[in-house]
Amino acid sequence: MAIRTVGGLRIKAALLLTILLFVTSSSASITWQFQHFYPQHGDKYEYILHHNCSQEFANYLTGRPQDFQIDWLGGGGQYSVLVQPVVTCLLGNVSEYIKAAASSAQVILGVTPPILATLGASTDELAMLSVVGRRPLLALLISFGNPSVYMERVFDFRQPEKMLQRSRGRYRPYRPDTTFKRWVLAAMQYCIALGAAANVAALSWQLGVGTVCSWWSETVFSLLVWTVLSIPIHMAGTFALRLRMRRIYSDEDKEINIGCRQWLWLLPKRLHGFWKSEWVPAVCQDEIRTISFEEEKIYVAWSWLLSTATIIHILFGSLVLSGLLFIGPRDALLVIFRYVVSVLVCRILVTFELAGMRQRYVPEPEQRTSTEVVQMEDKDVRYRRGTREEEV
Repeated sequence: MAIRTVGGLRIKAALLLTILLFVTSSSASITWQFQHFYPQHGDKYEYILHHNCSQEFANYLTGRPQDFQIDWLGGGGQYSVLVQPVVTCLLGNVSEYIKAAASSAQVILGVTPPILATLGASTDELAMLSVVGRRPLLALLISFGNPSVYMERVFDFRQPEKMLQRSRGRYRPYRPDTTFKRWVLAAMQYCIALGAAANVAALSWQLGVGTVCSWWSETVFSLLVWTVLSIPIHMAGTFALRLRMRRIYSDEDKEINIGCRQWLWLLPKRLHGFWKSEWVPAVCQDEIRTISFEEEKIYVAWSWLLSTATIIHILFGSLVLSGLLFIGPRDALLVIFRYVVSVLVCRILVTFELAGMRQRYVPEPEQRTSTEVVQMEDKDVRYRRGTREEEV
């Protein structure tokens, strides 16, 4: 029995070592491209691939770049030694008409990230959903389904409190009157957010294996990288909002300015509170009370970094999408339509949650106690007296 156990452990260790060697080995390359083309001109590419570029495609399928020479004059490199000959052969045998159509598709795709950024939710809105609405999981799903980040002006004075201010004529969402309806509403929100995120993930994967990025041709994850990079930008926006505003409860009013040790001690309680509020739509939550802080140097610097990162992210997305080869204009329009649907659906979810937060929000002046109001009035009176004395 012991021999069998030792033998089984050795087999498992050998399999694990083989997997690690396969993953970490640089001698094998991904060979998932050129298997499925987009339909508008895909049949032409497949015909050329199997009749005019069969040898280059066979070399690509080996997945062993060390066995072939680099076509330096043709633009090949250390990592694109297998992909570049296939791309060069396909482009050399396809007609100029198809090349012109592909060029127009690249132009359309290149302007997609700025368009999505204009239609999508901003970092402040998603941060409001996470910090004030206390629904970070829903905000995470929406940030993945919203791949392009809204551009904010650098060094603008942001007032997140204005997103929670009520005004006459604004939309007021329906508030479910039973627990069952509340759970149904929350489930619908997560299903919609998951659907939008799944659509973006599937679209990024299909573009990765169905096309070739002209400047990053050795990988199929370029679109996924652009999509995933929106998540840390939205998380940075959440941190920035916490420097200006936080949600409080009656038992948390004294827990705003606390030390690190006390913060760690209260962390399980806070996580439990986030877990409870995560599954409750904002319109169904208790009264929302917040506390605001003045701008500090760290907030100004962090906001500048956030705006800069947003611009870099949009430029990176435009660079990736405008460099996609072997896709036609009709295919590009379908891709843009799917991106726009996901972004608009996520925008609707965020707008609904913000409307629910406005409905449950208690403005800050109403949150102050009578002692605080008296102290503020005394300070104002002393300030006016000092000003008058100086004038005299």
